[in-house]
Amino acid sequence: MSHLHISDGVLPWWLWVGGYVAALAIVLVALFRLQGQRRLLPAVAVMAAVGLVAMNIPLGLPVHINLAALAGIILGPLHGFLAMFIVNLLTTLVGHGGVTVLGINSLLVGSEALVAGLLFKGFGGAKRLLPNAALAILVALLVSTLLVVATAGVAGGELETMVAHEHGHDAPEPAHEHESFLKTFVTLIAPLVAVWLAAELAVSLLVVGYVNKVRGGWFARG
Repeated sequence: MSHLHISDGVLPWWLWVGGYVAALAIVLVALFRLQGQRRLLPAVAVMAAVGLVAMNIPLGLPVHINLAALAGIILGPLHGFLAMFIVNLLTTLVGHGGVTVLGINSLLVGSEALVAGLLFKGFGGAKRLLPNAALAILVALLVSTLLVVATAGVAGGELETMVAHEHGHDAPEPAHEHESFLKTFVTLIAPLVAVWLAAELAVSLLVVGYVNKVRGGWFARG
């Protein structure tokens, strides 16, 4: 759900270039950390595969789960981000969104892993496993939703200005263009976000409970 399913040429160049720089910087840090924790390499690969499968589970609406917040809780924030970057890279290669959107999408989805992983540990981790996981996941999903709205608002404002310029019209006032575009955008996605939040939270907690049952010491080890 926190993807932007848009083609190349929609986002302003400074936004997608900045997205690439930020996403690749986080990936490089994650890879550096992974060198000292090679035991997590299979887990990163498995979580990336699970995330890829989850994105293709139909919910009956134009939304899908991605389990990015779950990846952050299971793998930690950086390794969870790395797993989601792999997922985004693979989906981009099969035409699921433009190539220039890879960086931004990795940041949007990866933000769930970063936020959930950090919050879960900060809340005490396995001491109160399911409540801590639920709160961390919920906050992470809300953060990524706000980031999607902010990104769409920036892109929408740029597009409205561009169209007005090409047609010889005066560019709309910045405050007005953001208000009108964001109001429409939020109205359209609000019911979809509600479904996505419920599905993502439910599936993630089921997986957390299962992992804790079969690998009880996983979360306690941090």
